[in-house]
Amino acid sequence: MEKFTTLEGVAAPLKIINVDTDMVIPKQYLKTIKRTGLGKGLFAEQRYKDDGSENPDFILNKPAYRNAKILVAGDNFGCGSSREHAPWALLDSRTTSTNCSTMPSAAPMRR
Repeated sequence: MEKFTTLEGVAAPLKIINVDTDMVIPKQYLKTIKRTGLGKGLFAEQRYKDDGSENPDFILNKPAYRNAKILVAGDNFGCGSSREHAPWALLDSRTTSTNCSTMPSAAPMRR
């Protein structure tokens, strides 16, 4: 991970509490141990409809937040199983440009 001291950019508000790692990256994306390419699975069950098209109601699909660099999440972000794929998906900036996440509280394993 690259060190940064200042980050300027759009912040996307993810107004959901208790976002678990299954929501961050669904199980079908866990077949790799590579840390790249996982951005396409980031919030896939919320970002895409059953037919594979984008869900226009999901925050990261809205034009104002499509290139957000900061994800502002609710309480207990990252709860659930301790899958490493979740932070890897968040950091995979080739598909999403999220470089930073902030939340009032995180699951103990994410602190």
